[in-house]
Amino acid sequence: MGGRFQPQPGAARRFLGRCLALSLALGCCVVAPAPSRAANVTVNVDYNNARQTFEGFGASVTWVANDLDKFSAAKQTQILDLLYDASKPGAALSWVRVGTFLCDFNPAPGVYDWNHWGIQSQMRWLQRVRAAYGVDRYMTSTWSPPAWMKDNNSCVNGGHVLPQFYPDLAALKVEWLRQAKAQLGFEAKVESVQNEPNMRTTYDSCEWTPSEISAFVANNLQPALAAGGLTARIMAPEPAYYSNFDASWGNPVLSNPSARAAISIVATHGYGRTDDFSKPCSSCAQHNKPVWQTEDSNLDGRYNGSIDDGMTWATEIYKAMNAGRFGAWFYWWVMTLQNDNQGLVNADPTTDSFQVPKRLYVLGQFSRFIRPGAVVLASTSSDATLQVTAVRPTTGSVAVVLANNGRSAHTVTVNLPGLTMPPASLTPYRTSAGENQAQLAPVAVSSGAFTITIPAKSVVTVAG
Repeated sequence: MGGRFQPQPGAARRFLGRCLALSLALGCCVVAPAPSRAANVTVNVDYNNARQTFEGFGASVTWVANDLDKFSAAKQTQILDLLYDASKPGAALSWVRVGTFLCDFNPAPGVYDWNHWGIQSQMRWLQRVRAAYGVDRYMTSTWSPPAWMKDNNSCVNGGHVLPQFYPDLAALKVEWLRQAKAQLGFEAKVESVQNEPNMRTTYDSCEWTPSEISAFVANNLQPALAAGGLTARIMAPEPAYYSNFDASWGNPVLSNPSARAAISIVATHGYGRTDDFSKPCSSCAQHNKPVWQTEDSNLDGRYNGSIDDGMTWATEIYKAMNAGRFGAWFYWWVMTLQNDNQGLVNADPTTDSFQVPKRLYVLGQFSRFIRPGAVVLASTSSDATLQVTAVRPTTGSVAVVLANNGRSAHTVTVNLPGLTMPPASLTPYRTSAGENQAQLAPVAVSSGAFTITIPAKSVVTVAG
């Protein structure tokens, strides 16, 4: 949501304040599908029915990138390996989400601080993951524009950007992107207008209406990016929750032809109590705009690294990629130091140690094998507790994720109609209560199909 905004004791207070502010509207509880006693399941993956191109998985380093330096060199490498190394068990993220810290970067007219710790810690993170893992995709989000541009003259408590400062804000965003490109040697892929424009919070925040966003992107941001020779795609609106998205954001923004032409990606977060990512964004489909989910986490404050929590996230990703037709999926933080569930890694610098919740490995069951550019395929399962997500991968020809939310094992036959020259065998990888992307014995493919057993409360990815 906006998480911790300073790496200091006040963080906990801000976190609690945020949860209180959102308690009526937001949440992340997901009800697992009803258990099934079915033993045999039939899955069909239709290679003749391609859906959306999937651009990858990511998480944010905003406010936490600097925390990596608090760990020993060995632990730093282990944490980064878990997050980005696609060659071994882990999250295998392909995107980094960063915050722009515009309120600190430009605290007064004509005053700039590119050396702000929040900015530079993210620059170091981006340089490191590109050098070590080849991850060079990053998107930017702004929590608050400079206070002097806003009607409340504050970085916090919402407020709106005064229209007379729209050109200044567009120019500032371009300057930020230019400086990042100059320092890193590579450019941001996506520039988001505003993090959660529907929220007024006690941490960095700014409110925008659909008409304000439409005017800013069409008249200011897109022309400024083009004039600056930058290629970052514009993303909007990134509200805190997806509930009623078409009526609240999609239709009002995309019905404006100028805004529609300027915006390349529509985005949302997933904190609404009634959010249902199995419902596609109708306005996005109408106007041929990809929709991304760029932040979600469990905000209940109690660390839960169990397989039950992991299966919850398997369901969320399954719904988003399949019925929801989402084109990318991001968790909130890469890591948390608060012993909660906001991060993919739960870390403690005082003991130079960390815990790895099952959600990291479950996410990796998707992200390690579904790389940017994979194409989601239509698929069906004869049992609702056996969720299937299938893509035509960028390497090989098969990547099928099978998640068993039931109470008993399923023997699953997967048919691959439309796949020409299927491989002779495929390799399964499994995450369960006792396994973390464990590589299993190959399964044979015969007559365009294979059969595999999926234990209860486990996720198996079959690839090759």
